[in-house]
Amino acid sequence: MKIKNFLLGTAAALVGSNAAYAADAIVIAEPEPVEYVRVCDMYGAGFFYIPGTETCLQFSGQVFFQVATEGYDDEGDSPDYQTYGNNPGDGGWLPTTRARLQVDARSSTEWGTLRAMMRIQADATANADAGYVMDNAFVQLGGFRVGYTETVWNDSIGAGVASYGSHSWGSLSYGYRKTQQISYSFGSDQGFAATISLENDDLEGDGYVPDVVGAVSYNQGWGAVWAKAGYDESMDGFGATLGLQYNIPSFEGSSFRLIGYYSDSDNVFGVGSPFSAISGVDGNGAAEWSILASYYHQITEKFGASVGFQFYSDLYAAQSSVSTDLDGYTAELNLVYTPVENLEIRSEIYYDKIDTLDGTASGFLRLTRFF
Repeated sequence: MKIKNFLLGTAAALVGSNAAYAADAIVIAEPEPVEYVRVCDMYGAGFFYIPGTETCLQFSGQVFFQVATEGYDDEGDSPDYQTYGNNPGDGGWLPTTRARLQVDARSSTEWGTLRAMMRIQADATANADAGYVMDNAFVQLGGFRVGYTETVWNDSIGAGVASYGSHSWGSLSYGYRKTQQISYSFGSDQGFAATISLENDDLEGDGYVPDVVGAVSYNQGWGAVWAKAGYDESMDGFGATLGLQYNIPSFEGSSFRLIGYYSDSDNVFGVGSPFSAISGVDGNGAAEWSILASYYHQITEKFGASVGFQFYSDLYAAQSSVSTDLDGYTAELNLVYTPVENLEIRSEIYYDKIDTLDGTASGFLRLTRFF
C-alpha cells in the first residue's frame, strides 16, 4: 500500500510539473511598440518625422546632364555668358554632369521654426571622378539665419519672387554670390518682408568690418516689387537695385520682370558679367547702370519659354571706379519642357556684345531629374 501511494504521488508530481512547464511555454512576451514613419505636412511635400522626435526631415536633390557650346575665338570677340571667354576656340562639346543632395531639418519652437539645411554637389566636366563640395549650409531660428548661402543681394527669407534676375536658369547678370553671413528677416512672401545681413567680405580675415546688405520686398497675387542695397567694405563702394514682377492676368504662370541696377564702382554688388573677361583695358568689371527685362510665357501645361535682354552702361575698369566708356548687352532665349513630373528638358541660348568687339553666341541643352 505504501509503495502504491508513493507511485501515485510521484506520478501526480510529474504531471503537475509538466503542466507548469507547458503553461510557461505558451506565455508570449509583449512585443515592443513600433513607431512608424509619419508624414509631416507642416512644411510642404516630402517631409517626414524622424521617429521618436518632433523634427521633420526632407531629402531632395537633382541630377542633370548638359552639353554646352560657345563661339568665343579670341580677344576680338565679346566674352560669352556660357564660359566667360575662358575657353577660346574650344566651343562645340562642353559636357557637365551634376549630382546634388539637399537635407532639410525643421521643427517648431516657441521662437519660431528651427531649421538646419545643408546641400552638397559635384560637377563632372571631364572623364574623371568629381569631388563633392558643401554648396550651402545654414542654421535658422525664426527670421535669424547664420551660415553659408546666397547673399541677401540675391535671395532672403520672405523675399518670394523678389529674388535673382531673369526667368532663365542663368538669370542673366544680377550679382550672384554665396557668402558667410549673419542675417535677420521679418515679414513673409505673402506681403511685406525686410532683411538686414552682415556678410563676410573678400579680405579673407584681413578686416573686421563685414559687407552690409539690406532688402525689402512686397509680394501679392499680382506680382512683387523690391529694393536692395549693399555696401562692399573691401572696395568702399555700394550697389543698389529696384525690381518689379507683374503676373500676367488670364495666363497662369506667365510674368514680366523689370530690374534696374546701379553701382558706384566695380564692387561685389555691381553687375556686368560676362564682360569682366575683356582684355586690352586691364579687364572690365561691373557696369555703372544696367537694366534687365524678361518675359516668361507658359505656352502649355508642359512647355514654357522666356526671352530676356540686359543692357550694361559704362563698364568700370576691374576693381576700380574708373570708367572705360564701354557699353554692352546680353540677349537670351530660354525653352523649358517638362514631359513628365520631375523631368525637365531645358535649353538656353545667349548672345553677348560689347562696344568695339564682335558678338558671341553660346548656350546649352540640359536634361534634369529632380527628386
